[in-house]
Amino acid sequence: MMLKLLPSKFTWMLCVLPVLAGCLPGMIMAQVETAKPAVPTIEPGLDLAVKWPWQVEPSDAAAWGLPVDVPAEAPAAKPGAQATPETVAKATPATKVAPKGPPATMIEHVVAKGDSLTKIAHANGVTVDQLRIFNDLKNDRIVIGQVVKVPGESDIKAMVDAAVAAEKAAAKAPAKEKPKKAPSPVKEEAPVLIATKPHRALPPAAWGAASLVLIQAFLDRQGFTIGPIDGTAGPVYDAAYKAFEKAHPGELHTPEGHPSAAMKAIGGPYVEYVLTAADMRWISPHPGSAAGGKTKGKVVEPPPTFEELTHETFMSYRSGWEFVAERFHAAESFLRHINPGIKNANVPGAVFLVPNVLPFEIENALAEPLQPAADPAAPISASMLGVSRLIIRRGDAVIASMPVSAARPGLRGRKTWKILDVVARPRLSSTGDAAAPMTVPYRLSAGPNNPVGIVWINLAKSGDPKPLPYGLHGTSIPGMMTKQESIGGFRMTNWDIARAVRLLPAGTELKWE
Repeated sequence: MMLKLLPSKFTWMLCVLPVLAGCLPGMIMAQVETAKPAVPTIEPGLDLAVKWPWQVEPSDAAAWGLPVDVPAEAPAAKPGAQATPETVAKATPATKVAPKGPPATMIEHVVAKGDSLTKIAHANGVTVDQLRIFNDLKNDRIVIGQVVKVPGESDIKAMVDAAVAAEKAAAKAPAKEKPKKAPSPVKEEAPVLIATKPHRALPPAAWGAASLVLIQAFLDRQGFTIGPIDGTAGPVYDAAYKAFEKAHPGELHTPEGHPSAAMKAIGGPYVEYVLTAADMRWISPHPGSAAGGKTKGKVVEPPPTFEELTHETFMSYRSGWEFVAERFHAAESFLRHINPGIKNANVPGAVFLVPNVLPFEIENALAEPLQPAADPAAPISASMLGVSRLIIRRGDAVIASMPVSAARPGLRGRKTWKILDVVARPRLSSTGDAAAPMTVPYRLSAGPNNPVGIVWINLAKSGDPKPLPYGLHGTSIPGMMTKQESIGGFRMTNWDIARAVRLLPAGTELKWE
């Protein structure tokens, strides 16, 4: 009987399959074409760990960073000298390189042979435009022996404030009567793309994203951040843009839609950064060994395992790309996109084109005191807007607006909480599954790639001094913190939490909106 039934079944299948194939080819092809590798929903290596209770512990400041050989002394850089890939590659960790920002107060530079405004600006952490304005120069010509004043931080702020005030005054001024004869068209000035003299021509990808990067870098400098800068628009960018416009109406663009004087005063959307020997203190000596899906040529590196994470003695950056991206608040993918010529990002001397932000200097980010003292004359308050943005106010003025995400789905608060103290350089410990705890706890060492980042701010419900298990902290996955679960409470990028902690005194109210 079985032998007789088999042919009839096969005959039915042979008749039906061609019909199915003829009716559903579009659907079958669509399934093949749209199939993409699944993005992990949990931070790599923490698949089981996210379900366990974890405790935050302080770590030893002396163990912050990887051991590097630092000579006792290093030669000082000559005044006005500009770092190059060749000189920095030979430099020691103590060698002086160009500062990352303006001097604290105004300094005077006596022009020497070989100096130029570009060299003086680069050596002192300012832009050429700032030197021109501060010294009332009509052009870039300088002579030996001339004294060029380099503006300090307060001077630059005064220049920006003056430019904003001038723009507001111009906007309020009555319109002038149009001349009888139309003036000749004025050629619009070409936009400045880089604040310092570049080592190489800017790639097309950088040109294409320049206008958005300028806005994003400017917003970031003002404390209205978008997370990793990527030169594209999106919901997080829109939220930062609208928050700044509400707090500072008319300060982003002129009535004609051009960048405002304050925005142009930062010098352009990009600067260059030369990786130094001292930077290697923060970068894994085996780049990419735990890169979590990053590509190396055509080979995809496997994500880190939990065992690898718990055996790290310092959770460093996994590559020069990751280090520089976080230092300049950029998405690593965008940093790679605008730096196609970099063959090895893990050696001193590599030159990166980066967004023109105030850099996150991990070597200085945790200098004490971290939290400010409360000032009754200018009280600080904070609010959490939909578990998506942290808003910080001084009095009624919004002084910061930064993206936030919850580490676990459904995690949020109600009414009013309170900011408590801070745990710098946090490490995490757990005995694993609460139902079957381990005798020796697991530990995730301190470092920028710890799941809770470089700082943990304890939170409590109003009227209760006991810290909650959910703090406000950094993250090891700035580009994925809205997409992947992890350990902790409420995450911000490491560069944002480093700034937020210095704005939030202990005792600050945190309202949930």
